[in-house]
Amino acid sequence: MPPCRHCSFLLLALLCAGSAQARQVYKCTSADGRVAFQDQPCAASTNESVLHVADSATPPPDEAPVARSGPIEEAKPPPQSPRPRKPLPTIWLCTNAEDGSHYANRSGPPPPRLVPLGMLGYSSKSLADSYGAAAGANAMSAPEFSKPPIDRSPAASAAASYTQIQDACVIANPGQTCAWLRQQYDQTSDKLQHARFKDEQGRLQPQVDELESDLGGC
Repeated sequence: MPPCRHCSFLLLALLCAGSAQARQVYKCTSADGRVAFQDQPCAASTNESVLHVADSATPPPDEAPVARSGPIEEAKPPPQSPRPRKPLPTIWLCTNAEDGSHYANRSGPPPPRLVPLGMLGYSSKSLADSYGAAAGANAMSAPEFSKPPIDRSPAASAAASYTQIQDACVIANPGQTCAWLRQQYDQTSDKLQHARFKDEQGRLQPQVDELESDLGGC
């Protein structure tokens, strides 16, 4: 059988031309040994064989999974964001305008109030000055002599006058607020532990619960 010089070239051309449209190529061999490749069935006078050609448009198969050595780590859930702290209550630190003592409260600065000037130290007088006599001078049994005298002096009148005062208050910072809450919690919890009556326990338990909840913001 004479060789086919152009068979390889023709086969390559048919594969390139028909691979995008067909998946099979017909090989036609004539009676005199000539071979032809075409994308249509061969003539009845030739010997036909079908070659299956992969379509280039077919996507390549997925790559095989790569085997990994060692234990397989389970997927960890994403970390949850930290729970926000409870806002701290507003605590007011106040100074008593009458005696300079300090206290704290939750309700804010108290309203102004009227007090006698005598409570603030104005026109203070001793007992002897008020009675105008030495000790024992009024030691009489008669009822009319045992009555205290009425002081009508200008100093006594000024001492009896009223003036308006206002306590000075500021908002505590977070550190001061937490320190005050812990102190109140310890004191109230101690009272609750030593409470003997149910009504006292019922009054203290809500206070302990509220302080414990407030401490969650510290």
